[in-house]
Amino acid sequence: MESKVDGMSDAYDNFVAAATRVLQANEAAGGRRTVATEVALENFKNRWEVFKATCDRVEEIVEEARRRIAPEYVVDVAGGMAPAAAVGAARVPPFSVPQLEQALHVVHSMAADLRQASGGSAAPSAAVPPSDAVPPSEEKDE
Repeated sequence: MESKVDGMSDAYDNFVAAATRVLQANEAAGGRRTVATEVALENFKNRWEVFKATCDRVEEIVEEARRRIAPEYVVDVAGGMAPAAAVGAARVPPFSVPQLEQALHVVHSMAADLRQASGGSAAPSAAVPPSDAVPPSEEKDE
């Protein structure tokens, strides 16, 4: 990650240097368009594109890390593994693993109903609130 940040910093420095060269070329040409100003503008455009692409790559890495960390944090909080200070700071109310399993069961049931309904064969059934849901592991065979 540090190398990505260093790369983004270098791209920014190159972008700013290219902007400076555009201003210098424009000043040297007395505000007229010359070959030197056109070259400086083209270089500026290229450096801008490189900087944007570098920022996009870093943003993707940060987003991927966020997506990976968020579920781990939820599991830690649910299992009581997260430090109390972190739970309080994030203001995430504690919940139990069975509640999480119930919620997941409801989501899976709703997804199945929606898939079934999109096939045109049946309408989706009413969603069961998480407090009334029974996880698959606790269903009784009758």
